[in-house]
Amino acid sequence: MATNPLTSFGAGSGLDSRAIVDGLVKFERETRSAPLNRRVETLNARISALGQLRSALTGIASSLDSRVRSGGLGLQLASSDAAIAVERVGLGPAGAVASGVVVNRLAGGQRLNSPVFVSGSDAVGLGTLSFVFGRRTPDGNGSFTFAAGVRPSVNVTITAENNTLVGLAKAINDAGTGVTASIIASSGSATLILRGQEGAENAFIISAAASGIPLPGSLGLERFNHTPGAETMVQGEAAQDAELVVDGVAITRPSNRIEDVIAGTRLSLKRTTTAGVAITAARDGQSISGALADFVGTLQAMRQLIGDFRRPSLDGEQPGPLANDPTARGLDQRITRLVTQPVAQAGGLRLADLGVNIQRDGTIAVDAARLANLPPARLGDAEALLRELSGAASPTRPGRLQSIAQLTVTASDGLTRQREAANRDLEKVSRAADVQRTLLTRQFAAMDRSVAASRATQVQLDQQIAFWTQRNG
Repeated sequence: MATNPLTSFGAGSGLDSRAIVDGLVKFERETRSAPLNRRVETLNARISALGQLRSALTGIASSLDSRVRSGGLGLQLASSDAAIAVERVGLGPAGAVASGVVVNRLAGGQRLNSPVFVSGSDAVGLGTLSFVFGRRTPDGNGSFTFAAGVRPSVNVTITAENNTLVGLAKAINDAGTGVTASIIASSGSATLILRGQEGAENAFIISAAASGIPLPGSLGLERFNHTPGAETMVQGEAAQDAELVVDGVAITRPSNRIEDVIAGTRLSLKRTTTAGVAITAARDGQSISGALADFVGTLQAMRQLIGDFRRPSLDGEQPGPLANDPTARGLDQRITRLVTQPVAQAGGLRLADLGVNIQRDGTIAVDAARLANLPPARLGDAEALLRELSGAASPTRPGRLQSIAQLTVTASDGLTRQREAANRDLEKVSRAADVQRTLLTRQFAAMDRSVAASRATQVQLDQQIAFWTQRNG
């Protein structure tokens, strides 16, 4: 049987061959791996730093975007009376607003009250209630006529599983009718209340169709009928549209939340008025000034972060992870260029026109007094400028913060590929060290066998010489 060189290692020479091989392999591995490990470490640091810069830039853009979208930089809506609440829709009004509104009537939903039951657990009967929606018109004789509208009718089925007043209320609410059912209970009584949506076209009638054979004298779903001539449920409130006068023009709307009267504005009618309510929208220069100061402060902090990452080696200290990095230099240049770069979407306005400047020491600052002197007519352009800077990345909009941040993605991808190549080289070094270990092990094993054979020969010669010496003596 052949001898395993790994188990007979050092047996013939007496040397610690295993330790020698380990030392040689370790030295070779470390010699070849050290520069690769340093390269991977450097690449990791650069990738991490670029990631931090991208995160910081996108964070600045997102913060500015949130401020723009909140309406804090746009036209500020106001109402002179709590009878009408106002709020912006989308980006808000496109221009100044000065309107007068009188509310003559609020929109309302139809309300029906059922007959009185003893409790919510009373049986209501089996069958189906059909809800039909449209316009209800009093006929002058205590009843009404009804014209079905475009809304589809809805059926609500009562079975043995939900045959109670509470079960009926839940079935109506779950059916998506747009009608809200509730039960008003007091000592020994319970009444089903049905409320429809606001607007004259959202009135509704109810037709009952019983199923099964009712017990003699028992009452069923017919107690919830409400049709012309069969008004078992009693109307408490009528469905009606809101009536208002806007700048002298009388209009009606089916809801108390109105968005199509003043562009970019939602009116919420709270009560009727006897006098006009002034609805206005004007720009607040202080809001833009505060947003600009915060924005410039974050830009300066961003430049300081870039400068820290780009710091050279001084007084024996380690350089920054992005020292001499072209991407970091490009980011800094693009940020400073924002100050003097005109923005077409803002009528050619520049940050410099708003008082932003680069001082002698390289820091970015803002002169509030200069912004205060900006003509009020250009405050809209100032908002548009900040909105443009905070927009999504686009190859055709290189001046946006998100577009500038995108520069780090391309650079990081390239560095990542370099890191992957270095890691593959490290794997090659590891495999080569394993091959070297095997070869050295075989070589030292062969040497051990040679030494062992030489020693055996020497022992034989020594024995022969001793034998000859003994005979001759």
